[in-house]
Amino acid sequence: MQLKAEGQSTEELLDWRFRSVGPKQRIGKWRGSVFMLGAACFGYLGFGGIFFNLVLYLMRVWGESPVTASNDLTNLLGTMFFTALIGAFLGDAHLGRLWTVLLFLVIYVVGCGLVGVAVTLQEHADATKPLPESLKGFLFAALYITAVGNGSYEPVLASLGGDQFDTQAEKTTFFNWFFVFCNVGQLVALSFVTYFENNGQWALGFWISGGVVLLSMPVYMIGVPFSRQHRPGGNPFLRIVQVFVCAFRKVRVSPAGTILYEAEDEDGMSVIPGSRRLSHSKDFRWLDRAAVVGSAEDKGDPWRVCTVTQVEEVKCLLRVTPFLIAGVLFNTIIAQLTTLFIAQGATMDGHIGKHFNMPPGSMQVFTVLACISFTPFFDHVVVPWLRKRTGHEKGLTTLQKMGLGMALSIVAMVVAVFVERKRLHAARSSPLIDVPFAVMPISMYWLVPQYVLVGIALVFAIVGQMDFFYTEMSDGMRSIGISLPLVCRGLGNYASTLLVTITTHITTRGGKLGWIPRNINRGHLDSFYLLLVVIMSVTLVFYVVAAHFYTYLRVASSKIRAEPVELTRQPR
Repeated sequence: MQLKAEGQSTEELLDWRFRSVGPKQRIGKWRGSVFMLGAACFGYLGFGGIFFNLVLYLMRVWGESPVTASNDLTNLLGTMFFTALIGAFLGDAHLGRLWTVLLFLVIYVVGCGLVGVAVTLQEHADATKPLPESLKGFLFAALYITAVGNGSYEPVLASLGGDQFDTQAEKTTFFNWFFVFCNVGQLVALSFVTYFENNGQWALGFWISGGVVLLSMPVYMIGVPFSRQHRPGGNPFLRIVQVFVCAFRKVRVSPAGTILYEAEDEDGMSVIPGSRRLSHSKDFRWLDRAAVVGSAEDKGDPWRVCTVTQVEEVKCLLRVTPFLIAGVLFNTIIAQLTTLFIAQGATMDGHIGKHFNMPPGSMQVFTVLACISFTPFFDHVVVPWLRKRTGHEKGLTTLQKMGLGMALSIVAMVVAVFVERKRLHAARSSPLIDVPFAVMPISMYWLVPQYVLVGIALVFAIVGQMDFFYTEMSDGMRSIGISLPLVCRGLGNYASTLLVTITTHITTRGGKLGWIPRNINRGHLDSFYLLLVVIMSVTLVFYVVAAHFYTYLRVASSKIRAEPVELTRQPR
């Protein structure tokens, strides 16, 4: 039980100098967020220019095998996405989201510059001698700095963009456009920057990428005076630990029928800076012990009693855990876009006519085009149609969107299985089957359907994840919430590395070449893709069950009065 509330709470918003935003101040909305979209576009252009062709660079210049190069890339991407928690923590807890974005943009620019230096040194190295390992170490150090900068600023930028809007529909629209602008940046990278890289001008391609990332800084800073942000709420991880400590201290206390502790400031906000209060929920009742007051002296000591809002923050994280697990496995499929799909394309004929030959790394342009074209089509055509039939403001719930994205990823991998079998048939009937980097007599454009299907799957899954993890967290943990999809991508890349390593170890027993050998024409990528289909099918069943039992977060009202009531939590 808790004290009943009346009215609706409002979010506390600040300007770039941490001053309260008045109702007549013309900041927020699209005035500030449009510059964030521009910064995201340039940031993703730089990301694509460096990472999209990295597997081919490591194979062709450094002589790595497909497995080693793929694992190097997935480890980098895993680090990049996993460090999203660093930026999210600083943005939510200490620096504020506006300044956290700028800090990690600087780190991102420095990393890109060091990558350019490393590749330039490689191009000017003595061609008659093996490339020094120290240079490769410098290259990877620069790549990891780039990964930390990019991974740490992106979720904070997306969360900051959501903070500019008041209604849920406006926030969803922003996330859709954020996704589109990120893909526009990738499209330019795939169609322009990778052209130089595939012609051997690696240093030029990487320097262009770094220059564009540098340009994103002034674009972002122009919009800073027109943007608003939440007050940093202190260390959310410390609050989580406090809840568990308090709950375990009172392990023999029953919260049933007990008035749970809650506190608010003069505006009806939570005592957590910048956060509204959250309604009590009936699941994970064992955590409610943390909000049971043992004595009057306990109040004010967060290691002895926590507020209901603090307990609900922890419950939010526990509720979304099944969807994080499903997201990790979904991203093991997405990891193939920048690894094995490209290795496939490198053995296929990319010619259109006599004069145009598309580089294999640029095949991702079809995924990007699918994302760019389908997102506004879905937002402006499909959603209004669905809204009339489902009665839901967004047409589909965020959980339905994510589930649909997972289902489409399974379809994409089924298509990939059949295309790979066709490629293997063409390769094994060719006299060039054992010639390194030889082109087999099959068009690379057989890969288009799987690239397009993955693109449409991303529209549902990624936008759905951004929306879901942003709205299902408290105001003081939204950057952390929106970083969770990136953490899923990071763990998904690590899972892909682990899966490739285990698969290679098992399938090479007894001296066999295995499913993913150095020469993939002698391997069985189709069997590996089929394994992914099985894994994702099981994951989808798990996801549907978890979604069936999930209820959405509910923010508490603003004013507390002295009338104890039984608290409930209803699905939205």
